[in-house]
Amino acid sequence: MDAAEVEFLAEKELVTIIPNFSMDKIYLIGGDLGPFNPGLPVEVPLWLAINLKQRQKCRLLPPEWMDVEKLEKMRDHERKEETFTPMPSPYYMELTKLLLNHQGRYQKHPDIWDGGGGLRAAVLRCDS
Repeated sequence: MDAAEVEFLAEKELVTIIPNFSMDKIYLIGGDLGPFNPGLPVEVPLWLAINLKQRQKCRLLPPEWMDVEKLEKMRDHERKEETFTPMPSPYYMELTKLLLNHQGRYQKHPDIWDGGGGLRAAVLRCDS
């Protein structure tokens, strides 16, 4: 599988958004999504979250496993163990790249989304 195919599969992963619009449930072949109410979190596939974010219709929330402290604990645990630590998602690298590339400047968690280190540094430390 090439990188584009893996990224396509990663875009099917569910992420949490906080919409700023109202819409009834939408019925898609892959499953029902919504309803969407302003300020109430809802899980949607990453492809939809990115589309809504680009149109300024929602705010993306980072997955729980993207918390810097959790990533550092995972890294420390793996260094102590003889075996590999299970990854938080089969597509964790693609999800991280896509989320960081599409996240706006104004976010509630600057330590996670910052461009200078934070999560990116933690992910790189986890891989080393």
